[in-house]
Amino acid sequence: MINIENIGIKSLIESFDNALEPIIITTASLDEGVEIIFANEAFCRETLYEKNEIIGQNPSILSGRRTNYNLLEQLRKDLQDGKNFVGQNINYKKDGTEYMAQWSVSHLKDEQNQTIAYISFQKIITKYMKIKNDNFLLQAVVKSAPGMILVTDLEAKIVYANDSFCQNVGYSQSALIGKHSKLLKSGQQDSSFYKNMWQTLIKEGEFEGIFVNRKKDGTIYYDKKKIKTISDENGKRAYYFSVSYDITQERRNKQKMLDEIYLDSLTQQFNRKKYEEMIQGKIKEGKEFSIILMDIDFFKRVNDDYGHDKGDFILREFSRLVKAFMIFGKDELFRWGGEEFVVLTDRKIEEAKNIANVLKNMIFQHDFDGLHISVSMGITQMQKGKDQTTLFNLADKALYEAKKSGRNKIVVYE
Repeated sequence: MINIENIGIKSLIESFDNALEPIIITTASLDEGVEIIFANEAFCRETLYEKNEIIGQNPSILSGRRTNYNLLEQLRKDLQDGKNFVGQNINYKKDGTEYMAQWSVSHLKDEQNQTIAYISFQKIITKYMKIKNDNFLLQAVVKSAPGMILVTDLEAKIVYANDSFCQNVGYSQSALIGKHSKLLKSGQQDSSFYKNMWQTLIKEGEFEGIFVNRKKDGTIYYDKKKIKTISDENGKRAYYFSVSYDITQERRNKQKMLDEIYLDSLTQQFNRKKYEEMIQGKIKEGKEFSIILMDIDFFKRVNDDYGHDKGDFILREFSRLVKAFMIFGKDELFRWGGEEFVVLTDRKIEEAKNIANVLKNMIFQHDFDGLHISVSMGITQMQKGKDQTTLFNLADKALYEAKKSGRNKIVVYE
């Protein structure tokens, strides 16, 4: 074995031994198998070997199941070719614990420029590699997550958008980075929505809601989003991080389900079930309202003389005309069944009667594709102590009187 003191670098040995990073020196006998002739304190501390346990050993004592042996072969080849070597590999401590080491192996040469030993400066990078792998995993998960992930700075300028977000909105990541997130606003939500969002974010650090946004191609979509504040190491707000899901189809499915429950399939107006829910709500809230019950006169004759297709057309056209006259939030039209329709209106009975007169005259004058029809109406008003059955019965009684008195009439029962 070569005596380390004969190599001519004795003056460096003490400083090597006190170095913070592991260092070993081996013989240069690659064919016979190199042996460790020096290991510093840092090396022994990291590997758990005592110096007398490691000196004279081949470095393969540090290899194990997950060591990359192809890399070791490359190390051997490079050294044989007179090259230095830099690489990293999994090694094993005396107790079998894995650790990741980065090596920088160089030739030590004598005065005749002959390699007499190899020196390996090592860096333990186990923690670094774990952090790097964890970060890589986190980035991969975020990048490919099914949820739409967006990160903005405190001024709402986009600093990151994952693949799902980009694919859904139609913008590339490069087109989004640096842009203000208002790029996605549809204009369908007023300023109070966004004011509440910002106030909640600043006060509570998070906000959850449904945004009505616009994709690159102009398509409107419903974005169920949760936003959280990200703080820096000093606890100061630094970014906003959001995860969201496009629930447009879900809302359409829900609306379709509600339409099937509450809409009359022929006229696309609310049906009796919706009427019952709405009148119960009005009674519970103690609201003042009136009911206008309408029945198309001699409708059976239309079906008998002209066929049910003509009858269906008249029902659709009749409901369209009445609906067009309604004021949103004040009047609502329902198909009760057959040729009967109901209007719930937040009007007192006199105003309801005036509206009914206008509707009656409008229907009478309208050309229903070559036919003219009339309508009879019964009106009543909500009064204390009345329930929905009593109210409807009063309106129905008034309607009966209107038809009995010659049709195309309006009768009011209070």
